[in-house]
Amino acid sequence: MDVRLAVPLSQVGGLLARLDALGLGAEVYLEPALLEEDALFADLAGRLSLPLSAHLPFWNLDLLSPDPEVRGLTLRRLLFGLDRAAELGADRAVLHSGIPHGCTPEEALSRVLPLAEALGPVVRRARTLGVRLFLENTHEPHPEAVRAVLQAYPGELGFCFDAAHARVFSQTPDPGPWLALRPEHLHLNDTDGVYDRHWDVGQGVLRHEAWLGPYLDRPLVLEVRGGPEASLRALEEIARRGGVLEARGE
Repeated sequence: MDVRLAVPLSQVGGLLARLDALGLGAEVYLEPALLEEDALFADLAGRLSLPLSAHLPFWNLDLLSPDPEVRGLTLRRLLFGLDRAAELGADRAVLHSGIPHGCTPEEALSRVLPLAEALGPVVRRARTLGVRLFLENTHEPHPEAVRAVLQAYPGELGFCFDAAHARVFSQTPDPGPWLALRPEHLHLNDTDGVYDRHWDVGQGVLRHEAWLGPYLDRPLVLEVRGGPEASLRALEEIARRGGVLEARGE
């Protein structure tokens, strides 16, 4: 399995030995405050040899913000983040849609076409850099608010599924409708069903064993607080029960 640990950029250098010992890759969150630190990126680029993805900046960003300064800042952050991801050697990058929490289903659908258009420069930059781009579900109330954006860029924009986000933030808590979007990248953690707790896999209500098996051959990013060992044991148990064999049709 290609398992990666979500790590802030400021911490990844100090965790390389541990990641290597655990056989894990990394998904590096590109903290906006560090994007201009050329020396940091040069140092890490020379040291990173593990499977690597990047999580682009997302706090307070929205390509469709009614404030033009926020829209401009968002685009600059995403484009520069892709440049930095490529410098680190990331093979893929995850981004959020910027949809505000609490949008109605109608409001979410009204954002689809404008968002697809606004993402054009980001998708082009990712294509030029050779970085595969993935849109993660965050506060979308239903999969339809993601589906049409993905369809606007077939083969260039994939889906990153976060089951905890679906359970806590959406009006479609069951994984099934989201999995119909054929995720190629997954963020894994667990929740009490009320808050985005980032608990270990198996600690909460998401029942990964019931649906994750067919997706164990995709990159799996552990977004858990504390060490990853308990979540790794949970993934190994899911695989042991036949998830990998089912996914491969063997």
